[in-house]
Amino acid sequence: MYFTQRYFAHRIMRAIYSFLFCLLLSFPSKLISEERVNCKPPWNLERVSSCAINQHPSYQIELVRLNEMLGRKKIAEYYFPNNPNISTYLSNRNQQGSQLGFFPETNHATNFQIMVSQEIFVAGKREKSIQIADEEFQTQVLRLNTISRNIYFLSMASLFRYLNLQNEVYVTSDLYNLSKNLTKLSKARVREGITPGIDESLSESEELRMAKIWKQSVRRMEQAKGELQLLLNVATDEEWQWKPKFQLVISVPQDKENLISIAIQNRPELKVVEKEIKIAVLRSQEVRLQKIPNPSLGAFVQNDGFNERVIGGQISFPLTLWRNYEGETMISKAKEDQSIEFRALTERSVKQDVINAISNYLNSKEEFEMYDEVMLNRSLSDLNHITEALQSGKIKVLDAINNQRILVQTRINYLQTKTEYELAQIELIRALGLPNEKIIITELP
Repeated sequence: MYFTQRYFAHRIMRAIYSFLFCLLLSFPSKLISEERVNCKPPWNLERVSSCAINQHPSYQIELVRLNEMLGRKKIAEYYFPNNPNISTYLSNRNQQGSQLGFFPETNHATNFQIMVSQEIFVAGKREKSIQIADEEFQTQVLRLNTISRNIYFLSMASLFRYLNLQNEVYVTSDLYNLSKNLTKLSKARVREGITPGIDESLSESEELRMAKIWKQSVRRMEQAKGELQLLLNVATDEEWQWKPKFQLVISVPQDKENLISIAIQNRPELKVVEKEIKIAVLRSQEVRLQKIPNPSLGAFVQNDGFNERVIGGQISFPLTLWRNYEGETMISKAKEDQSIEFRALTERSVKQDVINAISNYLNSKEEFEMYDEVMLNRSLSDLNHITEALQSGKIKVLDAINNQRILVQTRINYLQTKTEYELAQIELIRALGLPNEKIIITELP
């Protein structure tokens, strides 16, 4: 009987540990990872955006946090709050006595006990933890998509800024060369005594002004190129060979209130804070559940004081006396209120983004539409004819300088307005929370 009871207790302990071991093995660890794209030419719009997203540290940070959320989900899915506890004791009892006072007798017994106990979830605590972990994982996915979306629009804005500045450098370089030709003609006319010496100084000053405009364009282009290369994580000394021409078109309503409503419905930042509110509410519910104590179930085998073999079980409950979770309740309620206020703050920020984006878009569109192709071609033709008019004596040097300055400024204003208009369109789609497909980009021949 003693061997049977001891063997049965040993089998119980082995079954408990085997169950826990199999439970741990049933949750294999799978980390989310994404292989970084090898960003090399030839470039296209899809490759630029995907490289910018994949190579950006902010995106990688949020991707790593997604693994953290997976870890929290695994923790929430554990079937028990803690690992099982095993306790034991061993003692030896000796008692001396006699029977009828004649023959001394010594009685002894070895007392021992082995007990295994396990705390268990009650009142739906495990289910609540799983629900919180699922919401945190979904929130992190939304946050990752938000970062990815913002980087996409950042890459498009950087690309268009750089391409337009390339064109601006090309145009200002040509305009600078026109100023140099004007200076040469002015010096020749001064040497011939046709015009006063001040015309030479005026033409040289205009040449220096155009040189400054040209160098400013070069400097802005180099800065834009560096920004784009860092965004794509390519070497800054690498030559950028891709020089396409794009036409960018978007189609959105013109009503400001309607656009604000669209942004409130679509901006992923608001979806993230709404999820955070839900998580805060679930955590408050979880704290209230913590007031219900988890019982611990135990099973033991022992050799008692009568030297008899005993198998039994026990159940224990912690008493919620001094630790009543009042502080935790206050903290969870405060975080719930904070998340609600943060939602209002985010909504206000989104509205301001939309108002600014709409203003930039409408004004830059109106300004861009003021330039028609006929006027631009005529101004370019007039610029080329100024030198001929000065050479033939049809125009004075001072008039040539003033006319060139006006026409040059018109040309530069057009290029800068075009850049601002394209960037305003990209920013408006981002601010409205609309999908990337709402921007129609066509590569021109």
